[in-house]
Amino acid sequence: MSKKDVTLQFQKIYDDTYDYIYRYIMSKADTRENAEDLIQNVYLTFYRKMLSGATVLNPKHYLLRIAKNDLSDHYGSDAVRRNKITVENIDDHYDIPDDDALTALEKTECTAYEEVMAVLKRSDITAFNIFMLHFGQGLTLRETASVLDMEESTVKTKMYRMLKKLKKTVKEDRSHALFRRSSKVL
Repeated sequence: MSKKDVTLQFQKIYDDTYDYIYRYIMSKADTRENAEDLIQNVYLTFYRKMLSGATVLNPKHYLLRIAKNDLSDHYGSDAVRRNKITVENIDDHYDIPDDDALTALEKTECTAYEEVMAVLKRSDITAFNIFMLHFGQGLTLRETASVLDMEESTVKTKMYRMLKKLKKTVKEDRSHALFRRSSKVL
């Protein structure tokens, strides 16, 4: 088959399968840019396979398999990077509901805020998100679980583990307690 024939056949397959593959990848990708890159890679891989002379009996299935493999490669190879916090200024990414409380906290001589942020930056991204949604945004555990598409029990467990870790690593006196639900300092 000539390159022109392969290109024509590829164009027909592309037209027939693009919407399906696009929807699949968009539902799995974390950003639109990543989705577009993955779609491009899927079709480029498929086109190269066609140019090599391979015959694909079910192109839609084959493209979906390439998409799944590319998604797995993309999100699997960077697991360490994704599970660590790399954001230097967390406040830019999360709205803190009470700016006055933050201002008062920053004016104190307490270094607990910086210590907490340092521990959170070193934590895994899921625990960080749970912590920021629950304490930073004021969401309930159920709402936090819904936002993160997790079980409420998992969210609760991760949050309390993080609080326990913070309690061990961050030293503060009673007047500067950051995480208080009652008179008990966590």
